[in-house]
This record gives sequence, structure tokens and C-alpha cells, in this order.
Amino acid sequence: MSFVHLHVHSAYSGLGGVAGASSLEALAAAAVERGMTTFALTDTNGVWGAMDFRRVAAAYGLTPVYGVSLETARERAVLLPRDAQGWASLCRAVTAFHNDKDFVLSSRLSVDRDGLIVLTPDTWVADVLARDAGTTDLYLELIPGRGREAAREFARRHGLPVVATNAVHFAHPQDHARHRLLAAVIRNATLTTVPGDALAPVSTWLKPAAEMARLFPDCPEALENTARVAEDCRGGPPDGRVILPTAGDEADALSQLRALVEGGARRRYGVEVLSPIVRERIEHELAIIATKRYAGYFLVVWDIVAHAPTHCGRGSVANSIVSYCLGLTHVDPLQQGLVFERFLNPGRKDPPDADLDFPWDERDAALEYVFRKYGPARAAMVANHVTFQRKAALREVAKVYGRPAAEITAVTKRLPWTDDGPLPELLRTHPNFRALALGGVWSELAGVAESLVGLPRYLSLHPGGVVIVPDALSNYVPVQTAAKELDTADGAVPVPAIQFEKDGTEDAGLVKIDLLGNRSLAVIRDAIAAAKEHEGVAIDYTAHDPEADPATKTVFRTGNTMGVFYTESPASRLLCQKSKADTFDLLVLNTSIIRPASNRYINTYLARLHGAPYEPPHPVLRDVLAETFGVMVYQEDVVNVCVALAGMDVAEADGVRKALTKKRPMKELRAYEAQFREGAAARGVAPPVIEDVWQMILSFSGYSFCKGHSASYIQVALQSGYLRAHHPAEFIAGVLSNQGGYYAPFAYVAEARRMGLTILPPDVNASAAAYTGRARALRIGLMALKGLSAAGLAAVITERERAGPYRSFDDLRCRTGLAPADLRVLVQAGACDRVADGMTRPQLMWLVDAEGRRAAPDQGVLGLGLTSPAALPPLAEYDGDRQLRDEYAVLGYLASCHPMALFAATLRAVRPVPAPELPRHAGKVVTCAGMLTTGKPVHTIHDEPMEFVTFDDGAGLIETVLFPEVYRRAAPLLFGPGPYLLRGKVEESYGAVTLTVTALERLDRYAKRRGLPWQET
Repeated sequence: MSFVHLHVHSAYSGLGGVAGASSLEALAAAAVERGMTTFALTDTNGVWGAMDFRRVAAAYGLTPVYGVSLETARERAVLLPRDAQGWASLCRAVTAFHNDKDFVLSSRLSVDRDGLIVLTPDTWVADVLARDAGTTDLYLELIPGRGREAAREFARRHGLPVVATNAVHFAHPQDHARHRLLAAVIRNATLTTVPGDALAPVSTWLKPAAEMARLFPDCPEALENTARVAEDCRGGPPDGRVILPTAGDEADALSQLRALVEGGARRRYGVEVLSPIVRERIEHELAIIATKRYAGYFLVVWDIVAHAPTHCGRGSVANSIVSYCLGLTHVDPLQQGLVFERFLNPGRKDPPDADLDFPWDERDAALEYVFRKYGPARAAMVANHVTFQRKAALREVAKVYGRPAAEITAVTKRLPWTDDGPLPELLRTHPNFRALALGGVWSELAGVAESLVGLPRYLSLHPGGVVIVPDALSNYVPVQTAAKELDTADGAVPVPAIQFEKDGTEDAGLVKIDLLGNRSLAVIRDAIAAAKEHEGVAIDYTAHDPEADPATKTVFRTGNTMGVFYTESPASRLLCQKSKADTFDLLVLNTSIIRPASNRYINTYLARLHGAPYEPPHPVLRDVLAETFGVMVYQEDVVNVCVALAGMDVAEADGVRKALTKKRPMKELRAYEAQFREGAAARGVAPPVIEDVWQMILSFSGYSFCKGHSASYIQVALQSGYLRAHHPAEFIAGVLSNQGGYYAPFAYVAEARRMGLTILPPDVNASAAAYTGRARALRIGLMALKGLSAAGLAAVITERERAGPYRSFDDLRCRTGLAPADLRVLVQAGACDRVADGMTRPQLMWLVDAEGRRAAPDQGVLGLGLTSPAALPPLAEYDGDRQLRDEYAVLGYLASCHPMALFAATLRAVRPVPAPELPRHAGKVVTCAGMLTTGKPVHTIHDEPMEFVTFDDGAGLIETVLFPEVYRRAAPLLFGPGPYLLRGKVEESYGAVTLTVTALERLDRYAKRRGLPWQET
């Protein structure tokens, strides 16, 4: 007897609101274990898991059957595609389900079910379909339990075939507990309050064929029909053949592209007659583009960029001179030695994607243009399948089990991002949890949460991926309306989204164009505009090249790059200091070599950069790695090394790169490793060399960069560095206003002080919404005030622009009609001090409270008969400590002073070494103090946790290293800004200074323990 499960829900059904409890891997493993060769994946109301199912089925030797279970309040049906036409019908039905508010399942299938096999347990659905569209490929679904006999009798009377299913929701019987848990998570309920109708029966697991036969002893045809249906179902998602955005005349598109490229080349190179090398490269790329039929694709991308004055192409698209001449990118690939084949080559089967950055607040306009031009039928964003990670899993499980919110936060905020060990083990052994007395209940919760990690959690959008097709997207993949809306000049615009995520999109052959928001481009735009407004300095973003500017060189050579795009992380700043990099080429190299597994090679690179003699890993790699001092730095190096050392062809070598940098099965990488080792050995390469080079290749695991990507971003970084050097106030204002830096606002305000800028407080008459910089002053914008409503902020600015500055506090109140809560925030922040007319802040607060008690809200202070401070209660001004506390509460940082200044008395007793003086103490043990700015937990090669932490003492930044032994003691303390007292050894490397911490303590605890003066704040 043959039986195939035709109705199976995986955990992807959670994206449709139904708690499937098992991963595709678990279902596939269970199927193989029970002797099955195939089953149908029919998740609820979507095919989010279809592309993943293709991959998993291949890995387990199963034949996948694709489908969907559509469920409305009244009707249910499983749709299985016979062929490509059936898949298109399925996608259109799912699209209609998600987008048509009047969707009726039976009505939809009555008019559009070509190529579909339909299973339904609902007799009225079967009746409508049989009457309106015939009985071909229509089956009554028999599910164990109530209603089965009625459905069987209906089928007998109407001559309909039947199929048996178990409406599977999990792989094993014991998975029902996880099913219940996920149902509670989906409904934001506890385990005791999750409704019964949200749960599938305990019996709905992936039962063996023999078990199913015992459930249907009197209906063998229902079992046998399942195998026939499965055999007939050969439809599924697109097979990976590239689906380009346009389907017009390729010759016309190529002719138009050539004209645009040649015109752009003449502008880029400033000549009427192109040089032979430029002409040859253009012809080479156009020939490949023509062969791959990509001319229309380039025209689509060009059209999008043509509507955006500020943008930056990144990724491998920067390797193309065609992109450069079209204005998609701003890096000359000839000058940088970038190879076009990294982006597009004749042997490449998967579609490349163009990555384009726009200022973050202009990105929605670019997307809206695409949707307006192509329509939601042809264009949509790519989905993001957000999965449970450990922190979210533990938080959700704790909520479902009813733990208090404060307790949940106290535990989950200590979970490190970098550890991959089991959750129960982490809670038991990680240093972060030493300060918490966690009982056995948390160990149990952690064990439950571990079972959720990796399962789909909710549906989101890719940061910028857009797909465009020549006809209708719903012929290839279902499209639904995302929760997100675009913020455009015409108001909110809904966003259509396909159900595949980025890897599935690529594997299906859909061409993704990434339109991404970049806050640093907005920083540059705003700083350039401010420099022009304040100083009359005009800077052309697309033409300006600051590489040779001495002040810009100093910014990078000294590592004073806080706020500078792509180079401001602690690791980047230290590498700038160590390498003294101030040229385009070295900065590109620096920013590419910083990746998770490359620390060993960074040290090798630095030694060779500073003159250490070296030989390449093998003589054949001398030229391949000459540019990078014999070290593999760029993704292109992986490809070139595999070709030169192991004899792989370019397509195979590029496969190695993808296996390292994308989500690919581990066995794929192992197969490439075997090929690499065999190929290198066959060419006479010694085993130790093969091993060393392969380990260097493995350092690209996770994320790494192609050279074109880093070159594009260094161009943006140079613009940022120039603005920091020459227009510091405007630059820092742009960083803070666009909220796009690596650090919290406190760090940038502290850096502004070190740059010699005066920090001006928020002011209802002087502050804009955003931070503003002019001359040597930085004015805090009203956007920085926590608790000030968007409506309140807009009212202050709009009314001031309409009728001029506010003359008094009462004038502010009457003209804006601000709510008491908004007025309190403004008073707390000191933004009303200059319109207070001699009133103290407590008096202003008294007035605000009085406003709330008045009956006539339009009369202001006069309505209370309070025309002068003398008529108010005699409330003294807040002392300095109270004002600082209010300032911190409203801003999240101190604008009046650096926080370390508050502890001057204590610090005089401790006498810490200031950050700028650390180089004079190299090799010595010293004491320092500072506020915690940022930290990066990592692991040693022995998998022990440690952390790099940056502290700010007001005079400068202190870069510290906490090795495992110290980290185990200090980790529980590193939650909060500080201040901290540090003791450790000053280490110097190539001119960069770090502190290897041997002891760390909160400064307040140290002061109290030693009886030192301490100012409570």
C-alpha cells in the first residue's frame, strides 16, 4: 500500500498565523526515518518555505511536492500544482487571499484553478467547485475525527474521489508541546490562556503509512489516491532560470545602453575620444551584457538612479565600467583594478544584484518611484523571514510561562550575541550571569527556548531588495501587502512584498535590486548644504575628490574617524593608527581585512606593511596577492587563489566564495574543500601550504567584502573625513541628526567637545528640529528631547517660522497650544530658559501644572492673573545637580559637561592617567577611569569569551582588552554607562595604544569602599 502525506504544516505556517511546530529538516528527517520518499509541504496561507523545502528535500533525497493550505473563517482547501501553470494559479490564489478584502476561497477557485489539484474537507466548498468548475482534479479530504464520514458520504453521492490526510502540524507526537508554546507566542497569550481552537490535535503528527492505514481500514482508495496525486504534482517555484525585469527588444535596449555608456564615459573621463583601454573595457562588458541579455536590466537600474541626486553603488556592481559611466557607481574600475566578472560573467547562472545606497530619508522615494512606474503587479520588495534567535526565544518563552517583565529583561539583556552554545549552558556558565541568582526555572525555560531557535518568528521586509518582472509577479510567487508603509511626499504608500526571502529569491531566478538607506549619505548631504548656507562653500558630491587633502589625510592617519562612515568602529580606528593609512588604496585594504575570522592575518599584514620581509604562501600566488602583501583580503582573492593554486575554473572558484559567504549547506563547502585540496596536490603544492591557504580561505566565512564594495564605501568615507576636518560643526550635527553613527549620541557630543566645539543647549527660539552646526558651535535640536511629541515639536518650529521668535513662556504656550507633557519636557531640558522672564524652572513647572487645572486654555498666564514672577509662588531655582539629572533624563546624555567632570573630587584622589597621556606609559601598569562607550564581545581561538571595550574619560578614548580571566570577573559589571575605574597594562603596537585590563570596578563602589568623596548623581 502506497501512502503520501499531502497536507503538512511546517513551522513556516507560523507566518500565516498557525503554529506549525517542526522545521523542514525535522519533517524531512522523520519522513526518511519512516520510509517515505516524498510528502507535500502545505503551509497555511503562504509558500514562504517553498525554496527552503527544495533545498532540504534534495539534501534528504526526497521528492518535494509543493502546495498551500488556504484557510478562511468559513472555507479550507489544499492546493497542489500539477505543473507550471498550476503553480501560477496557486500563487495568484494566495496573492488574492492576502490582498482582496472580499476574498472568497470557493469563488476564487471557481474562476482560476488551471493546473491545480484541490483537496478540501468542506463539502460546501466541494459542492461550489464541482458545480462551477467541474470535478476534474477535485478531491474530498478525509481527516481523522469528526466530519470524516459526512465528507465520505458526500463524495460517494457526487462521484468525487477522496484522499486521506492527517493534517500534519508536527514531526513527532512529543512536538505538540512546542506547537502549544508557539500558538501562545503567536497570540501573545500564556500557556494556560491559549484558546483550544488555536491548537491542532495531539494526533496530527507525521505518521508512518502503516499507522495511516489503521486509521482508514474501510477506505483503502483514500490512501492509494494520495500516491497518484503526488505523482501528478510536478509544479513548483521557478527553477532558477533568470527572470529579467523587462522583456522588450534586447537589440534596442543594447543600443540605448551603449549610447548612455559612451556619453557617460566622455563625461567621466573628460574627453571626446575615449582611450583604447577605456574603449576596450566598455566593449568587453557590453559583449557579456549582450550575451546574458542584461541590457534591459542596466537600463532599469539607470532609470532608478537618474531620479536620485545623491547615491552610492556598492557591492560587486562597482566592478563595472558600464555602471561607472551610467552614474550607478563613482569608482573607476580601471583605476582600482576591479574585474567585471566578479559582477557578471558568462558562466554565472544565478542573477547578480545591484546594490544602491540612497540617503536614508530619500530611500522611500526611490522605492515609491519603482512601484509607481511598474505597478504593484510587476514590482515588490523581498521578504525577510525573521527567525527566533536565542534572546527573542528566551524572552517569548518566559512571557508565555508568566515570568515578570522586569525579571525577563534582567536575564535577556545579559545574553551575549556572540555565543553559540546551548542556552541552559550559557545561563549556567557565562560571566554575564554571575550577578544573578537564577533558579532551576530559568534552566528549564532556557531548554524550552533552545527548541525554538532558528524557527520562523515573523515576516518582515528585506532592507531594500526589490524585484521587477516583465509580466505579473503573482505568476511566480505570491505577493502580499507588508505591514510597513513608505513615507513619501504624497503620504503613506503600502508596500507589496513577495513571500520569498533573499536567498530564495535568487534561487528562483528573480533578479533583486537592492535600494538601501544609508544614513551617512544623508550626513554628507546635510553637512554640504550647511557649509554652503553658512560659509558659501559649494561642494559637488559626485565630483569632489578629497584624497589628496592634507587635513583629510590626517583624519585617517591618526584614526580620528569618529563619525566618519565605514571607518569609525574601534577596530577600524586602531587599524588606521597602526597602518597610518591615508591613501585610497590602503583604506580600501584596511576596511576589507577587518572581518570576524581575520585577526591573525591583520597582524601579518601590518608587519609586512611596515617593512617585514615575506614570501607569498606559494610562488604562483606572488602576483595574485602582490597588492595585499601576500594576504588574502578581498573576495576576489578567494576566486583568484582557487584558480591559480588548485586549477579550478572561475565558476567553481566563485562557488567556493558563495559557499563561504552565503547560507549554503556545509557539505557543499566540504566538497569544494576536497576539490581544492586535490587540485592543489595534483599541481605539486605541499600539504602544509595547502592547509595554510585553505585556513586563509576559511577566514572569509560569514561576511567579507569584494574590493569594489570597499572602494565605493571608502569614497564615501573620504567625503565624510573631509567634512569632519573642514566643517566639524556641520559634520557632527549631521551625524547626530541622522542618527547614523556607530556610537550613541553621548559619544559624539563628547567628541565634539574634544574637537573644540561649544555645545549649545536646546532652545525654543534657537533650536531647529535637527542638530545644527555653525562656526565652532553645535546646537542641540529639539529632536533630541525624549518625551517631546512629534506634534509638539512641529508646533514649536512651525509657529516660530510663521510669526517669529517667542517673546515669553506664555507667548510660547498660547501660540503653540502645547500639551502640558510637552511643556514639561521643554522646561526640564532648559529650552525655555531664555523666554522665562526671570521665572525659575520650578515656577515654570508650577505654571504648567496650573495650566492643567484651568478652565480656559487659551488665556495663558494672564487668565490666572499671574503677570509677573512676583505673583508666583517663591520657588527657588533647581540646584546644579537637579538640573543635570533633568538634562540627562530628557537627552539621555549631559550637554552641559562631560559626565566625568561630575566626579572631579573622587578622581583627584584616584589620579587616573588621562587617555592622551597613555602613549607615555607604554609597557607600564596604570589606572584609568571613564564612561563605557561601546563594547564588542568575542571569543578566543579556544572558544573562551572576552571583550574589547571603549571608555571615554573626557580627554579621549581608551581602547581596552578584557581577556577571559578578567572578563569572567568583570562581565557582570559592564551593564550601564559607568563611570568605571580600570587598572591594566598599556600596550603599544605600531603607534596605537590599548589597555590590557587586569582589574575593573565601578567608580562609585571603589569610592565608597575606600571612603573617597562621592557625588551621587
